[in-house]
Amino acid sequence: MTPADERSIPDPPERTTPARGERDAAKPAASIPLPRLLAYGGPMVGLSYLLFFVQFYFMKYAADVLLLPPAVAGTLFALAKLWDAVSFPIVGSWSDRLESRLGRRRPFLLCALPPLVVGFVMLWNPPAAIPQAGWVGLGLLVFYSAFATYAVPHAALGAELSDSSSERTRLFGARQIFYTLGMLVAFVAIHRAMNSAAPRSAATALALPSALAAVALLVVTPLAIREQPPRERGGRLLAGLRDVFRDPVARLLLAVWFVENLGVGAVGTIAPFVAQYVLRRPDVVGSLSAAYVISGIVTIPLWVRLSRHFGARDTWLVAMLIGAAAFAGQLFVGAGDVLLTTALLVAAGCAMGCGSVLAFSLLADIIDLDEARTGLRREGIFSGAMMLMLKVGTSVAAAASGFVLDASGFVPNAEQSSASLLGLRILMGGLPSIGFLIGAALFVRFPLGRRPARG
Repeated sequence: MTPADERSIPDPPERTTPARGERDAAKPAASIPLPRLLAYGGPMVGLSYLLFFVQFYFMKYAADVLLLPPAVAGTLFALAKLWDAVSFPIVGSWSDRLESRLGRRRPFLLCALPPLVVGFVMLWNPPAAIPQAGWVGLGLLVFYSAFATYAVPHAALGAELSDSSSERTRLFGARQIFYTLGMLVAFVAIHRAMNSAAPRSAATALALPSALAAVALLVVTPLAIREQPPRERGGRLLAGLRDVFRDPVARLLLAVWFVENLGVGAVGTIAPFVAQYVLRRPDVVGSLSAAYVISGIVTIPLWVRLSRHFGARDTWLVAMLIGAAAFAGQLFVGAGDVLLTTALLVAAGCAMGCGSVLAFSLLADIIDLDEARTGLRREGIFSGAMMLMLKVGTSVAAAASGFVLDASGFVPNAEQSSASLLGLRILMGGLPSIGFLIGAALFVRFPLGRRPARG
C-alpha cells in the first residue's frame, strides 16, 4: 500500500468494543461444527443448480430452440445481469441495516424463494401469444433479482459466523464445494435436455420440479442457522459503497475479482457451442462439464490446507497461473480433441475452485479491518460490492459473446466457418487466460493473506 493509500483510510473512531479481528487475536476461535457447515453450505447446491442451468444453457437454448438472434439473447442476458449487479449492493446494504426478530439476513433468504421459482420456470416455455424476447427478458429479470436477494445475505452471513480467518476459509470452502456440486447437477440436466429429441419439451419438464427441489434445499439455511446480533449496524448504501471503494485493499481485491470473472464470464455460455461445433461431440458436453466441476470440488480442501501453510495470497496466485495456462490451451483444440479438452478443463476447474474460496475468505478479513476503523459491521455492503464486480464482469462477457458469435458468422445448427470456430475458441480460451494473467499481475501487490510467519 502506498502512503497516499494509507492517507485515504479514515482514522477509526473511539470504540468501547473490540473488532472481530482483535477478538480473534485475543483468544482461539472455536471450530465450526460439521452440522453448521452443512446447514450453511449444503443448500448452495440448489442455488447453484438454478443459476448455472440458466447461465450455461439458456443462451444456446434461446438461439437454437427459441430462435432468438444471438445478439438479442446476449443483450437480454447482459441487461438482466447488470440489474442483478446493481441490486447486489442495494440488497447488501439493506440487509446490514435491517432490524427484525429473525435477524438481518434470514428475512431476505426466505423472501427470495418464491420469485426464484417463478423466474426460472418462465424462461423455458414462453407463450406463443406473447413476444418471446419480452417474456424472456422479464423472466431473466425476475430470476436474477431473486438470486441477488438470496446470494448476498447468504455470503454476508458466512462472514459473521466466525471470528477466525481459518474457520471462515473452512466455511467458504464448504459453501464452494456444494455450490460447485450444484453446478455439476446443472450440467447433468443440461446434457439430458441438450441431447433430447425434443429440447423444448425436455427443458419445460425439468423446470418446475427442479426449481421446487432447489427451494426445498435453500430454506434449510434460514431455518437452521441463527444469526449473531451485530454490535453496530451498517450505514447507508451510498456512504457504504463509497467507503468500500475508497479502501485500497478492498479496491484491489475487487479489481482482481472483476478481471478474473470478466475473462471466464463467457465460458459456461460457450461450452455447449464448443462441444457441438468445435469438438463435434455434443454428446460429451455433460462429461466435459463434470470434469471441470469435479476437479474444482475435490481440490478445495487442498487449497484450504495450502492457504494455511503458504498464505492465501500466494496460494491464489499459483492457482491463477494454472488457470491461465489451462485456458490458453483451449485455443488449440479441434474436432475430436475430447481428451485434451478434458485435461485442460480439469486444470482450469482446480484454479477456479481456489479463487472462489479464498476471495471471500480474504474479503471477510477486509471486513474485520473495516470494523476496526469505523466501528460498523458491514458484511452485506462488502459482499454486495464483491458480487457486483462478479456480475458486471460476467454480464459484459455474456453480451460480448453474442456479438462475437454474430460478427464471426455463427449459423445455428449448421457447419461453422473457420472464423466462427476461431471466435468460439477465443471466448472459451483466450479471454479467460488473459483475465487470469492480468489478475495475477494485480494481485502480487495484495497486502493481506501473506505467508504466515514461522516461529
